[in-house]
Amino acid sequence: MSKNETSSNDTDYDYDYQDESEVFIPSAAIQFWTYLILQIPSLFCTIFLLYYLIFDRRLRQQIHNHVIIVLLFLSLFILAIDNSFYLDGWRLGHGNMRLSTPSFCLLWWFIDYGFYGAVSVFLVWASLERHILIFHRRQLLGTQRKVFYVHYLPLILLSVYLLGFYIGVLVFPPCQNVFYFNYIACGSSPCYQDISWLNTWDYFVNGILCNILEAIFSVSLLGRTVWKKCYAQSRFQWRKYRKMTIQLLSISTLSLCINLPQSLITLIQQIHPDLHDFGSSVEPYFFYLTGYVILLLPFVSLGCLPELWPRLLCWSQRGRRMIGPMTITAGGGQTVFVRTKHH
Repeated sequence: MSKNETSSNDTDYDYDYQDESEVFIPSAAIQFWTYLILQIPSLFCTIFLLYYLIFDRRLRQQIHNHVIIVLLFLSLFILAIDNSFYLDGWRLGHGNMRLSTPSFCLLWWFIDYGFYGAVSVFLVWASLERHILIFHRRQLLGTQRKVFYVHYLPLILLSVYLLGFYIGVLVFPPCQNVFYFNYIACGSSPCYQDISWLNTWDYFVNGILCNILEAIFSVSLLGRTVWKKCYAQSRFQWRKYRKMTIQLLSISTLSLCINLPQSLITLIQQIHPDLHDFGSSVEPYFFYLTGYVILLLPFVSLGCLPELWPRLLCWSQRGRRMIGPMTITAGGGQTVFVRTKHH
């Protein structure tokens, strides 16, 4: 931790970097308003979904909802912390100057890098697990012991790995972090990115490879489902698995439409050094659109849970209370008007 603190006040601080004007693509105003319009309803939808997926026993016991709960928790932190920091930075037109401390920058980086990386990793597991839940449920999830090893243990191991990796490279890095407080996300330049093998592991394994595997698992899930439903001679209970198939494919489509092109551009740049400028003109736009995966994920998840739609209407009406008179006849024949609240 001391490495981070001393580097932020280092005498070798790059003042030229600090004094340059930061360029936003698209402009800071466009990013601010487009994110802000979706930020509040997305937060509301995330909290609503988490409330019912956790406290509704029937929904909580459906194991295909567990990875969705994890993704929604990650989205909640990104929306509440990471997006809020970005909105404030875009509003100012540069980095957040009111909280110019190394701890603030580390928190921002941990959410920005760690939680976005975790979303990609858990989406891969969700797309693979759907194959198990639909086509191999009896063989691999027939007992409580198998459910633990095949379903719960991967979620635990992935969580431990992601926490350990991003805490290690960001909070306790084997190098010296430098924070540029005049720039959004404190310059967004963790020092581990200058270490070749760590940077390659993060970008390739936690990013590019995850997006490619998610695409493979999702396309193969769609193909297997269509084949089983239309062509396979064995009986396939399509209605039983339709919701979890559509749920996964909807979320994966949202994610892959934005993340996969960005990953392919980065992969081509790394494989062919002569093409290091390939896609550089559109890459900032894909980076900007990456935030929409989180902003829209709660709405896509809600759209795949039609049993919660009536409850959403109840939630929206719960805060509406009408004030009206109620007549009470007191002793002695005196009439009293009392203002009461009605749902």
